[in-house]
Amino acid sequence: MMMSVEVKRLLLDALKPRELSIINLSKALGSVEGVKEVNIVVIEVDSKTETLKVTIKGPGIDHDTVWEVMKKQGVSIKGVDEISVAQTVPH
Repeated sequence: MMMSVEVKRLLLDALKPRELSIINLSKALGSVEGVKEVNIVVIEVDSKTETLKVTIKGPGIDHDTVWEVMKKQGVSIKGVDEISVAQTVPH
C-alpha cells in the first residue's frame, strides 16, 4: 500500500510591505486548499517593511500555492523555520 506525506504545519519567516494588511494576507492564505488555520505575528517593524512569523496549519497544506499567494501579495519568504508532515494512508 502506497502512503503519501502531507504538510500539516508550516512556520515561515517572511517580510511584507508595511501597506499590506496582515488581515488581508491571513484571509488570502486561509483560502488556500488544505489550510484550516493561519496565525501571523509581527516581529519587527521597519519604515517600509514588517518581519512576520506566519504559522499555517491544516490537514494537507498545498505549500506551492501558499508560496504563490505570498508572492502575489508582495511578501517574500525568508525561510521555513519549522515544518510538520504526516503520512496518510489512502482509503
